[in-house]
Amino acid sequence: MVNQENIESFIEELKNKGFTCFSNLSLSKFRIISQSGFGIILKRDNPIFGGSIQDCSFLHFSPEILLKPVSREQIQNIIIASRTNKIPITFAAGKTGLSGGFANPFVVVDLECLKSLETSYNINKNENWVEIDQKFLVSDLIRKVPMDTNDKFIFPVQPSSAFKLPVRVGGLIATNASGVTSGKLGAIEDWIESMEILNPKGEFVKITENDPYFPKIVGGNGRHGLILNAKIKLASNPENLRYKLLYGSNLEDIFTGLQAIQDKEIFPLIAEFILSINPLKGLFGQLFSKNQKEPARWAILLKGSEDILENFEKTAKESSEFDTKNLNLDEFKVYLEERASMALQTISSKESRDSDFVLYPGFEDILISPLKLLSAFEEINKVLAEMSFNQIVIGYGHINFRKGQGILMHLRVPVSIEDLYTNKHAILRKVSHTIAKTIVMLQSKLDVLTKAEHSPGIIYPWMEHYKIKDLTLWKNEMDQGYAFYNPHFELYSFLCSKFGISLKNPLNESDSRKILEEMFFLYYSGNDKGFVPN
Repeated sequence: MVNQENIESFIEELKNKGFTCFSNLSLSKFRIISQSGFGIILKRDNPIFGGSIQDCSFLHFSPEILLKPVSREQIQNIIIASRTNKIPITFAAGKTGLSGGFANPFVVVDLECLKSLETSYNINKNENWVEIDQKFLVSDLIRKVPMDTNDKFIFPVQPSSAFKLPVRVGGLIATNASGVTSGKLGAIEDWIESMEILNPKGEFVKITENDPYFPKIVGGNGRHGLILNAKIKLASNPENLRYKLLYGSNLEDIFTGLQAIQDKEIFPLIAEFILSINPLKGLFGQLFSKNQKEPARWAILLKGSEDILENFEKTAKESSEFDTKNLNLDEFKVYLEERASMALQTISSKESRDSDFVLYPGFEDILISPLKLLSAFEEINKVLAEMSFNQIVIGYGHINFRKGQGILMHLRVPVSIEDLYTNKHAILRKVSHTIAKTIVMLQSKLDVLTKAEHSPGIIYPWMEHYKIKDLTLWKNEMDQGYAFYNPHFELYSFLCSKFGISLKNPLNESDSRKILEEMFFLYYSGNDKGFVPN
């Protein structure tokens, strides 16, 4: 584990490079200084520390050191110093993750103010690409590209979270994110022409789409290189788009139809679904089947060309009965917003309100074939019932995710706020056990690995251990300078040693569940005792 001598040496090396270490700083002064060009070092005892590095995951450690670089030289010095002193390090961008990807008790580098290009946004209308800095907001790209190209082009990757959270380009690439246009346009990996990265040896490197190093960076979660900026191709803005709503009450038949649609590769620009074990509520609750006169339990929102939507509907109707409704653009937007709000309705008990619960991520994005989706939904609810949690009522996500790889379903664990308040330690242990049990169940019963869209975060080492069997390859890459010293690997290795689990051997089901539970509990509780010296 990291010792105090390493940490002090790391700090001194950065001070010698012009970084300033603050032991006491108000939030307003922190904001002013962080924009002014200083390289900032904040230590754990700083009163503003906690609020500056929170994300959506509930997985939090307070790092020993928080760094806030502004320039290329500063981030290069940080990376060289971390390698020299073997300091585990992660990078934080928009801090919108659900997976605790940057949570660690060692060093976090906040990239919010890092500028790698003279001009953060450069668009070429003739060659149809945009060059952007890692800190640029995806929401701004979604808005600016059509405006700057007279609606000729759109930014191809549009995560739904980007419309309400500060999702940034660096995180988009590091997680290989997709979004509401993924059925037709795929993930960000399909649109990058080139990137500039800073590798673990502190070297600035240009990576093209044909470079063998490309797959290690895109979706690599910052393990093999820090993304500084990228040139990204733009997608043509489709003309004469149509909008349609499909809805019905029979869940099994429609997913048989969706499997046929996937097999035939029918890809609308947007295809979003919502399903419920109960009748849908809100605006969707007003939808009734004309023939069966039953309230809708599923609905699909489609946006695309007329022929694609007709083919989608025709194929689905070969195995299922449902009703349709043509929409205009404004109606489509209203239904899409309604679907997003219904995603929070997960509580089945009539005595419970959604506001009484927080939704814990952990298996929040499951990529699965349509024919397996209902089974996964039922199996997850079985686990929740066994652990005395409320059932999940609503499932939602994208259809034909990433050009036919399956349906992406989003789910989270509903946890009582009152229980958390009265017995936090026990509840966090139960949540950790439930999430670990669910992830292993999905893999063993349905051959489905979770974390398909969001960063695997803290369970990245576990996923690699499961896939590549020998996780000591990670250590070799770090020692040879092909990967950053990784805090999740550090903690995972510690827990494996504690439980007598070999990093070289394949994981069995029992060990998988045990090590996952301990990883989640460690991060949920934020107990870093034994990892960082006093």
